[in-house]
Amino acid sequence: MKIIVAENSRANNKSRVSALDIMQACPRIWLKADSALLTHGKPMFKPDFTQELSAAPYLALRISRMGKSIPARFAHRYYDAVGVAVDFTAEDVLRQLRSEGEPWDMAKSFDGSVCLGQWLEELGMRSEELGVNEINLTLLIDGTEQSSLLISDLKAEAGEIIEQVSGLFTLRQGDILLMGNHERKPLVEIDNHIEGAINGRLLTKFNVK
Repeated sequence: MKIIVAENSRANNKSRVSALDIMQACPRIWLKADSALLTHGKPMFKPDFTQELSAAPYLALRISRMGKSIPARFAHRYYDAVGVAVDFTAEDVLRQLRSEGEPWDMAKSFDGSVCLGQWLEELGMRSEELGVNEINLTLLIDGTEQSSLLISDLKAEAGEIIEQVSGLFTLRQGDILLMGNHERKPLVEIDNHIEGAINGRLLTKFNVK
């Protein structure tokens, strides 16, 4: 299983793109180790190596079949459910790694750095049938909304990202693709209670320890 994060993704309009085109259109793509994933409401333990732990909501897509270089118009066939993933970043560590030109793994891909709750299967392949286009993700800390993410057209925006990402990585059943774009990522502390919702429906909840 791969956990693939795509941030600040926008499609370019070419029918065929090179690897360089993909990287220019989607400048931030990274992988997380499978040990980064926490599920079933398990607590997230704040790492000792960071004093500035941020959180942000991402739309999670559950990949349901294998595919490579998938055209955007067919991408909806390759995921069968969506969810709210809360992604954590060690911001102080990230600043240091950036200044030294080092890889970001320690700041982005440590154990327990992404928490995922229930999957919402009706917003997978059947979203178009149900007339569901707009997806509003919200992140709540101790009951107060702290961050949000709007997906104005699920099928179109997920299609763009899957097309870009699958040009770099073969997608396989069971992979998880996270998509989002955040300018503000609130900091979290020990004993915070975190919740994530889609269109007001609570799907992810856990505590920071």
